[in-house]
Amino acid sequence: MNIIFTKSLVWVVAFVLLAATDQPAITILGEVSDSQCAFDVHSNSGSHDELMKSGLFGHTSTECIRACVRFGGKFVLVDKAKNKIYHIANPDHAGEFAAKQVRVRGTLDPKGVLTILEISAQ
Repeated sequence: MNIIFTKSLVWVVAFVLLAATDQPAITILGEVSDSQCAFDVHSNSGSHDELMKSGLFGHTSTECIRACVRFGGKFVLVDKAKNKIYHIANPDHAGEFAAKQVRVRGTLDPKGVLTILEISAQ
């Protein structure tokens, strides 16, 4: 029984690894933001300007993003050139780049969620 379970587990792990590496890596240039501001939850402009004027969520874009994430928002990558907003599967990679222009190499799942493989400030 234990051998059958182990063999089954090996096949499942192998399938998951193959499926995960099946996606081609892409490069995206954009800005790390938060879902609240990017999707106009707190503003009408898709920016942090309105909240920064009030001072409720800080006085800089970085402070605003971090506050929005603390209150339930998620880190996102905003590609203004292509007018796209990418949800991030592994947001722990994005936090230190809040409000910064970045170059991201990653993969997109079938739903368009970005998994960051590499990220660097521009």
